Amino acid sequence: MISRARPAFLRRLARLSTRDLLDIAEAQIELIVSQTIVATRRTGQLVARAALDPFGDDAAPPNASPSSIDPRPEQLALAVMRAAENGVFRPLCLVRSVALKRLLDRHGFDGSIVKIGVRMSRGRFAAHAWVAYNDQILGDQEWHVKSFAELDQVNVMDQA
Repeated sequence: MISRARPAFLRRLARLSTRDLLDIAEAQIELIVSQTIVATRRTGQLVARAALDPFGDDAAPPNASPSSIDPRPEQLALAVMRAAENGVFRPLCLVRSVALKRLLDRHGFDGSIVKIGVRMSRGRFAAHAWVAYNDQILGDQEWHVKSFAELDQVNVMDQA
């Protein structure tokens, strides 16, 4: 039996451009790689203290002016979201974030960072990961991200 969602997804897929389809395929591969990275790292080996400037402030990428914003990072974020929602598995936010950061780095968009936040929700601890690039939240909703208290001075290490 085929679910109703699958044919709708296939119709949407048929309307995508070749570039979008290639982005989704690349994102799916990156999600698989990132799932392996997250799953195989021992405790403490996925994160590192962020580099600090001499004044103790977090190192941050320069702000981009609105007229110079490239749409490509958003396109890559959309590809990761599409692959995560419709691909071979449903990765958690950390895996999606690591995958997006790796895609951005590979496509020459240096300076993105995986951010991690925490909150208490109905008496339960919750954590969330997302990607920031040029003061822009990619692949997530700003209202959702702002509901978490961001942990400072943490970088996700995606390389061994």
